[in-house]
Amino acid sequence: MALSNTKVRIVTAAVVAPFAMLCFINYYSALGLVSTVVMLATFEYLAFSLKKEEIPALRLAICAVVVLSTIFYGLILAKMGTAVDPSFRPELVFVMSLITISALTLAGVSDISKAKLFITNGAFSLIYISFNLSFFFPIYIQFGGFIALTGLMAVWVFDIGAFFVGCKLGRIRISPAYSPKKSLEGAVGGYIFTLLFMVLFVRIGSWLGLYDSSAFGLSDLAILALVISLFGTLGDVTESALKRFHGVKDSGDTLPGHGGMLDRIDGLLFVTPVFYVFLNILS
Repeated sequence: MALSNTKVRIVTAAVVAPFAMLCFINYYSALGLVSTVVMLATFEYLAFSLKKEEIPALRLAICAVVVLSTIFYGLILAKMGTAVDPSFRPELVFVMSLITISALTLAGVSDISKAKLFITNGAFSLIYISFNLSFFFPIYIQFGGFIALTGLMAVWVFDIGAFFVGCKLGRIRISPAYSPKKSLEGAVGGYIFTLLFMVLFVRIGSWLGLYDSSAFGLSDLAILALVISLFGTLGDVTESALKRFHGVKDSGDTLPGHGGMLDRIDGLLFVTPVFYVFLNILS
């Protein structure tokens, strides 16, 4: 007898979530996790955004460039640590990757309209997926693996809370045109779940000696939970708009019951850079 979709989602999460959490024990294992997620999400995005175009080898080459930019950026930040060198900006890795994507496309595509599609979608995936998710690296280096893991898990908790509260109480639709199932009640419920989780999780971390309890107070956690709720919702709606534009329901089938990897990290893509900004402001 086939499992229901909800049961499949639970089984997948039960397998994937502990592995992802364990990767945050070490910076380089976290780098490997982020790079793998970038690879899968970029492959999915290029597959559905360029599905009418041929030249699969070029899609793979662009995906490889995006993944390598993530790896090199993470390695450079690890070497630099918290030091600031005004003579070199590690973000130049993404500029060089954009130039590489353009060069590969112009060398492999003679049709100008096709070349434009490959360059624009390649550049978008570089910023939207690789650059945004790579903010996990400075978060880890500056604030530690525990805070980086807290941000990741808080997004998961928000998604779960928003889903269940929205299913039970959802009436006011946030974005009927792009994501009709998203409700204001779900977002508020997700925020409450996220805040409760963050308060509990940092207390456990403090008790285990993994977190300095004086670093962020209750008001700081309330602000960070709000950031996660707002930008997690925005990221979700944005990916829904992209899928609607390209006429697909899911970005892929990488994660049974959840769709593709991009479906699973859509909120995280917008949360991670803003989470980093607010961590610096509040600290």
